[in-house]
Amino acid sequence: MSTRIALFALAAALVACGKGDDKKKAEPAPTTGSAEVKAPAAPAGVGVYVDGKQVATVTDAQISAWPRLDSLVPAENQRLGTWDSINLTSEGGKATAIAKPSASHPDLVPALYPGEGGAPAFGLFDPVELAKHGKPSLGETKLQAVSIKLSMASGHGGNDHQGGDIQDPTKLELIIKTPKGEQTVTGAKLLEVQRVPAPGEEEAKGWPLAVILDHAGVKGYQKLLLTDGKETALTLEKGDLDEKVSVPYVKLNRQGALRVTVYKKHGESWQRGGDLRGLVYIEVQK
Repeated sequence: MSTRIALFALAAALVACGKGDDKKKAEPAPTTGSAEVKAPAAPAGVGVYVDGKQVATVTDAQISAWPRLDSLVPAENQRLGTWDSINLTSEGGKATAIAKPSASHPDLVPALYPGEGGAPAFGLFDPVELAKHGKPSLGETKLQAVSIKLSMASGHGGNDHQGGDIQDPTKLELIIKTPKGEQTVTGAKLLEVQRVPAPGEEEAKGWPLAVILDHAGVKGYQKLLLTDGKETALTLEKGDLDEKVSVPYVKLNRQGALRVTVYKKHGESWQRGGDLRGLVYIEVQK
């Protein structure tokens, strides 16, 4: 009799234990209710400031496109001639200042680009070198921030690029019309042509117009009409095309457009004469 009682007692204990386990499984894990919710991290990139106010954060993806610095600021701040200084902060808090960039480097444009190991970098570039993703004339690597200080004067600077859209030089199109028809010289093709110095100068910054026409197979002309596609035109007569005394010279300006300057020889020196900004069309008239 005692054995049966003992078995019943054991079964009852096992049932009670199982119910206890089920209760434990059903109970939710305790929560404190005090865990902090972290704010999303700020996007990584290079901060761009104008007169102390942040106007952009440039990501690595944007930097991989080699953007010009003036294209990253508000339109009213894009005129390079109004920049009093460019102040750079790089790794370790290193500070570098470029005073009066438009006056001290009138032929260069500021840009961000991927430097060593893909780290953000800043450079002042010849416009053709920037279009070709070449080497900057000067710059700073491992960039963290760029601060632009505007000049107290609000007018155009002496070497201002006049604002407006900044063109991609590789997408330029120069149309040449001859008695045989029209052809187009693309910016990408033009940038492949080796540059030579302008008459009386040492640095190779552009191309004699004759070189561009020769690459396009245009020869034997005596009169040309050059236009900007709007209302401005420059006519070159036979005397303007005699390379011994007159050289029409084409250069990529800081807006990414083609600018023509006619160099005239006076005695032993060369002086600048006629000028046309934004060349897009050449017509051979004779």
